[in-house]
Amino acid sequence: MDLALDITSSCRVRVLLVPVSPIKKSTFWHHVDLVRKFSCVRLGDVTPDLHKGANAKFSSQVFQEGQMHFQFVTKYNRDHCHLEDFQPHRRIFGVIGIMDCQEWKDKDLSEGYKKFVDMLGQYPTAVATRCFAFDPNENQPDDTKGLIMIPNVGNMSFYMSTMICDFASEILDQFASIAERIEKLNALESPIPAGYVPRKILPSSSSPLSHGPAPTSSVSSSFLKRASTTATRPQPTSPKPSLSRSTTYTGVNISSDAGRTIQRTPGRIKKLLADFYLLAGRLPDAIQHYNESIEMTSHSYDYLWYSSAKEGLACTMILMDFLHSDVGHIVSRPTMTSEQEAEDPIPSNTKKPPTTKKSIVTEISDMYEEIITTYAKVGSTTSIPIPKLVYAEACLKIARFLTTVFLNGGWNDQVLNKIVQPDFSTEKRRFMTLSDLSKCKGSDINRFSIAKWVTRIWTMDMDDLLMIDQINVMTQMSSVLSTIGYHRKSAWFMYETLNRMIPLLIQGRAAMVGSVKKEKEDGILQVLKRICEVYGIGESHVHDGGTLKMMMKPEPQEIKRSSFGWAALQIDILRECIVISEAIQDHASMLYYTTVLLKNLYQHISKEEQIRLASSIQRIVNISKRTGHVDASVNYWGFNIVKTIQPIPPIPRKAIYQHPLLIAKALAASKEGRLNSGDPFIYNPFAKKKDEKPQINLIKDEVCEFKVVLCNPFGFDLELTNIVLSTSGVEFSSVPTAASIPANDSAVVRLMGTPLETGSLVIRGCIIKITGFAEQEFLNEKHQVEKVSNNNNISSSVESERFKYNGLSALYNTPHKTTDHGEKQVSTVVTVQETLNVIEDQPLLKISSTSLLHGAVMLFEGEIQHISIQVENIGSIPVDFITLSFTDSTTMNPKPINPELPTEEQYEIELYTKGTPVFSWEGSKGNQIGKKVKLPPGSRTEIIVNIYGKQGCVGGAIHVDYGYLDRVIRDQPIETTDTETELPTTLYTRQLYLPIMITVYQHLEPLNWDVLYLRDNMSVTDQMVDEAIHKIASLDMDSANEQPVEQLLIITQQANDNQDKNPYCFLTLDVKNTWSVPFDIQFIVDNREGDDDDDDDDDDDDNDDKENLLKSTITIQPTLTKRIVLPLKKLFLSSEQRLQPIPSFEPNKQFVVSQAPKMAPEQERARLQMFWYREQLLTRVKASWQCKSSNRKGVIHLRPSLRLTGLQLGVLKKQDIEFIVDMATENTVGHRLFECKVNDFVTMNVTIVNRQIRPVKLILRVQPVQSYNDGAKEYDLTEKLLMQGVSQLVLPEIPSNGEISYAFPLCFLSRGKFEFLYHVEDVHTREMYYDHDWAFVNVLDTE
Repeated sequence: MDLALDITSSCRVRVLLVPVSPIKKSTFWHHVDLVRKFSCVRLGDVTPDLHKGANAKFSSQVFQEGQMHFQFVTKYNRDHCHLEDFQPHRRIFGVIGIMDCQEWKDKDLSEGYKKFVDMLGQYPTAVATRCFAFDPNENQPDDTKGLIMIPNVGNMSFYMSTMICDFASEILDQFASIAERIEKLNALESPIPAGYVPRKILPSSSSPLSHGPAPTSSVSSSFLKRASTTATRPQPTSPKPSLSRSTTYTGVNISSDAGRTIQRTPGRIKKLLADFYLLAGRLPDAIQHYNESIEMTSHSYDYLWYSSAKEGLACTMILMDFLHSDVGHIVSRPTMTSEQEAEDPIPSNTKKPPTTKKSIVTEISDMYEEIITTYAKVGSTTSIPIPKLVYAEACLKIARFLTTVFLNGGWNDQVLNKIVQPDFSTEKRRFMTLSDLSKCKGSDINRFSIAKWVTRIWTMDMDDLLMIDQINVMTQMSSVLSTIGYHRKSAWFMYETLNRMIPLLIQGRAAMVGSVKKEKEDGILQVLKRICEVYGIGESHVHDGGTLKMMMKPEPQEIKRSSFGWAALQIDILRECIVISEAIQDHASMLYYTTVLLKNLYQHISKEEQIRLASSIQRIVNISKRTGHVDASVNYWGFNIVKTIQPIPPIPRKAIYQHPLLIAKALAASKEGRLNSGDPFIYNPFAKKKDEKPQINLIKDEVCEFKVVLCNPFGFDLELTNIVLSTSGVEFSSVPTAASIPANDSAVVRLMGTPLETGSLVIRGCIIKITGFAEQEFLNEKHQVEKVSNNNNISSSVESERFKYNGLSALYNTPHKTTDHGEKQVSTVVTVQETLNVIEDQPLLKISSTSLLHGAVMLFEGEIQHISIQVENIGSIPVDFITLSFTDSTTMNPKPINPELPTEEQYEIELYTKGTPVFSWEGSKGNQIGKKVKLPPGSRTEIIVNIYGKQGCVGGAIHVDYGYLDRVIRDQPIETTDTETELPTTLYTRQLYLPIMITVYQHLEPLNWDVLYLRDNMSVTDQMVDEAIHKIASLDMDSANEQPVEQLLIITQQANDNQDKNPYCFLTLDVKNTWSVPFDIQFIVDNREGDDDDDDDDDDDDNDDKENLLKSTITIQPTLTKRIVLPLKKLFLSSEQRLQPIPSFEPNKQFVVSQAPKMAPEQERARLQMFWYREQLLTRVKASWQCKSSNRKGVIHLRPSLRLTGLQLGVLKKQDIEFIVDMATENTVGHRLFECKVNDFVTMNVTIVNRQIRPVKLILRVQPVQSYNDGAKEYDLTEKLLMQGVSQLVLPEIPSNGEISYAFPLCFLSRGKFEFLYHVEDVHTREMYYDHDWAFVNVLDTE
């Protein structure tokens, strides 16, 4: 948890801000910044207690000028829980949940509030909670109890201020409950440091402590827990506090401290009450209770609580001065109405003289002098030691207080505002120069007094603190010292801080072992390092080429910083370091400083000296070998001239492709990895990209090549007489070569070799013989990518920047950007050597011939042609597995799909792109992958590939993958378990590539689709039907001439629904021949109903099959257009079928929220219905063509030309509600046509059929009309027609797939032609259903 480092930390009420997921990180921090604007609340603005009013213990109306200071934090842990009862400001008193309503558009807000309530169990000390829901929309109801909606409209600041004031009021009310519980305590213990075990109590075998639990870190952790039930959620009743020692040590009682604790409890209670008054902003009451506590604790020698009360009193005095008050008189503070008044809260006419303000600094300093002295006496009056964190924080508080006054030139209103409302996060930290320090002389505070307070912390043993607290405290110490210009002391504390960080950094790693040097030599070397650091050539500012590994010490982290210093002076310093290292016979240091000089400053030394230094490196290494400092096998060259080694991919015909043999296992692993990633997006542009390069496999007994980049940074040429690859693992035969690297340049060399075995081949580097040096191995060390900005890369050059400052001023004036981003420049260097896999020797094929002419083919749209490919095995390994994959221009460069397009149009584009393959072959049928063949070396085989004429396709490619599968299966282990962790056996293949140019012409163009309603207007006999069925069944495309329209019409007339309606409709379309030769066309209409179970039985009648499968053939001459007429049974899809979502051919398609206006539910249903009926129609009607002259054949693509309208759909489908109207047989003349005599009583029956999947309740309306020959219609038939009953009536509920009939008794009083209009209306949905036909009655005179 954060330390309480500010002198005013005691007055801040900690409130935790927690996100209620789902919420974006940026949104959460935006609302956090909004809430933090209200961290200071005036007590006069806090909502008063309506029950007790001013009589409340912590009433906000008693001292309205006071302020409550909130500290809104976003993280919290219980590391300092043992101090929370001693210093209440460390506790979390409130929890505020932040919810983003924009993320809960489709969810219930109460679920988010319940999630927030569940989170509160983690914070047992919170006495007030709120859950703010920001940015709600109009559709989200504000009906969740406890959830506060914060709209982003109006005066949001006023609204938030009101909410925070209510929150403060609840905290003050809870403070009163806590205070009452504190006042009832009989004994109040001091805090026990974490991990402290009393020395006077030695656990024995009979002691309960020896078998009991370890002591806890809190003494009286119960009285500050939640004390009441909040308005938003029930809270458990807090247990009665027990403050005896037994609450901390089970079974242990310290009798010597028991009576003393009871005696000191009243003063401690006063101190706690004063703390709560300070937190509540009641400063006069806090001063009163602090003074009483100081007096009582001083009499009882309770030094810990006495000093803590003095700290609280110091904080209260500063706040009183901030409010322009003193202890004896309160001056009302005017309300601030502008930002200028907020910055300068002191009116000009009420400012105190400077001497009074300066006396406050002196008084605070004197008080903390007494506080620190008293803290040091705590151990003299009690067996419990002082919590050292409290002592360290007190020293840092006064040090930071004086530092703020020092940096701002003395005590003034600006300093007072910074102390009460500090903002250290935005304060820039930099090294103080002499000119900066001279500006602070007017503060009357010397730097020594500030450093004295910091160094007092070092007088105590900090090892008892938590490691993280030690690091935080020492970091603050170093920060204060560096701020006031004590950089050497600051660096020393940084060093101590790093020493404490090391255990945390290397936790879990093995300790590095190094040899021990003599103390004297080690001290001299440390002095050398310090001198180099001052002159800008320390270990953190130079590149040593790995020489520090020779010094047998833990290798420091490499830190890249901007170089500084005078190059000539640095050269002299390094030369002296080399001489001193040689004098003490430390060859590792000699080698290190020689390498640093040659590697970092070679641009500033002559060519002759570079050669001399290069020679001395070899001499030092030889001496080190003789003395044993370096292994005799090491031939060290201080610079790695090998930059990179990369395998060169083979040519495409010899490239190797890896495939997992256990396909199911590999797919499952891939799916599991995708699910465990936690990313809801299929493609996330902000996700961390995987730097996955294609894996290169080497092949046994085949030559491979490597690209090696060699560099020479020196001013002389490097002659390399012998260069070979250095490998480990399998046996590798390398081909040597030679090269010359020019001065200050690089060279690219191609090295070749042949692996002789299978397995792993590690490319270590290169073995190079440099002229004048022994043959040596240079490793290819790949380092982790370092996160260094471009600006810092530019500034790392030696000549890019020079700073003319003497002494440590060069460090002080390092570019600020380097200091700000220093932590980003630190990276862990990880050495990685490239490992390649050597596999078995592979087969090799070539395409010997194809049936294509010049690699091109011409097709008509819908045509399928076959091409033959001859492949030959030219290798020495047989081939037993071949598989083909295909690409074409429509899949490689698909049409971009606009997400704003309607779903059905996206489906058509996806169907064209992915649902219509251009290529196919026999190995792609079903789930089969590939084909087993037997192709020994030297033999040939033929592959047949089908090409489909796809409109818009201009080219494609055939990829032939082949391999030796039997060897892989034979080598795979037989016994496998489900828990095996090894990778599955893989199949390696090579690939042949055959590009094909495709030209597709459109020769037949279907257009002008229409659907016509068909009535029963002719009588047919069974003989006529049989003849028509026989003629249609005998139709053949070879003898096509004209389509049999009359026979098709006869078949439609003999099938009807109970003499009422014809189940057929007519499909009509035009087909245009745009080519120069005639084409024979055949249409097949499948009228079999899929819902009929009898359609699939083997015992169906042949005539039924012939009747349901109708054919129509016709020949279309060039440039002519023919009208095609096809009878089709009306379609019917259930509600589930026609309302299912439109499918997609892309299973991993990313969902994108459409920006278009949302479609109404009625329109959405109509759109889905239109789509699925169109799909059903396309499955019923198929068309094919053939050209007799060229012997070509194919299919006609009907989909692009078919666009249904609403009227056509109404004719095509069977109605959900269908009408059947009939009268007596003697009155029936034709379809919906009846006759009767005048004054005769007849009955008209209306039957309503419900085809829906749900029952329906309807209203039937019937309206008779008399028609005249001139087209006139008469609706008032009062004197011409008698009809029993009402013309509008409610029918009983009709079940699903059921029907109901209603009879109308009629008597016509006048002759003429009468029409009956009727429809029904759904009682619940108010939807109306009409019939296509009306009923007609011809009334004749009586004979």
